[in-house]
Amino acid sequence: MFDTHFDLLTIAYKAYLTNDYSYLEKISHYFHDSNVRGVIANLYFMDRDEMDREVTPGYYRDDVSVLEMFTKAKEVLDSFLPDTEIIYSIEGCDYISGTDELEALSEAGLDSIILCWNTENKYGSGNRSSKGLTLEGRSFVSKAIELGLGIDLSHANEKTFYDLCDLIEEKQNEGYEVVTYASHSNVRNLCDRDRNLKDEQLERIKSIGALVGVFSHKNFIVDPSMWNDEVDTRKMYLEHINYLKDIVGFDSIITSTDDMEFCGWYDPQYYSTSIYPYASIGTELYSDLEKSFGSNNASNIIYENVKNKIWNRIKINKNKGRGVK
Repeated sequence: MFDTHFDLLTIAYKAYLTNDYSYLEKISHYFHDSNVRGVIANLYFMDRDEMDREVTPGYYRDDVSVLEMFTKAKEVLDSFLPDTEIIYSIEGCDYISGTDELEALSEAGLDSIILCWNTENKYGSGNRSSKGLTLEGRSFVSKAIELGLGIDLSHANEKTFYDLCDLIEEKQNEGYEVVTYASHSNVRNLCDRDRNLKDEQLERIKSIGALVGVFSHKNFIVDPSMWNDEVDTRKMYLEHINYLKDIVGFDSIITSTDDMEFCGWYDPQYYSTSIYPYASIGTELYSDLEKSFGSNNASNIIYENVKNKIWNRIKINKNKGRGVK
């Protein structure tokens, strides 16, 4: 499996701050035992109070730059997952000072960005706001594309989503090969949550050659109107993939977990709604995909699409000269 959204850099930085690496040791066993070969690992940022409550007090401090946090988190994570294919990402670019720090982050190993979490920042807006991409955000994302970074569309509200798609298309027309995807965004027509994508958004994703990551949490798979019903969550997870195949095609579908077990003490309801246990997700998810869609499609969805269309392409883009068309 290649898990396209897991907040592992945040977990690594928390471990560094608290000097407690037990959860990372647990994760390393999970990855080995459940055949998780790759991951998009995120260092995430949100409202400061939320970060302190959800992660640990002092997770973000004004006297420590995002670059310093990222560098330390990457160092820690690499020591626990030395044989894993890792795409290093920042989720919520709120505290990145600007394009100079973004370039320094790229040099330090950053591969991808999610412009905003649910909240509004100086670059764009998530689902708690209706605003779109700002002028500063347009410059910031343009620089990210020119550096060869992946652009993750998850969490953007509709206005920011379409602004990002339009900018990505502009840069593609200029000759840039933009690696873009929505790493953890399911189908709105099947589950009416504002983080899920409407059909029109999925069509737009198809038009710019982006991929869609279906993530395995009940609250974003099962419509809120059915939360109190007895439902087969795995069957409904597969329904999202079946729906997507008719819009974007099997070659543009990927899988993620957004696993939140690490902060289960803070939000037990969220992390307890995972559809697959991480200790066996690679084998169990592949088995379900194979039964429903065949072995070739299962392999593409669970690993090959990410490996070939995100991992390889980001590496090529970053190695060919940073910003060279």
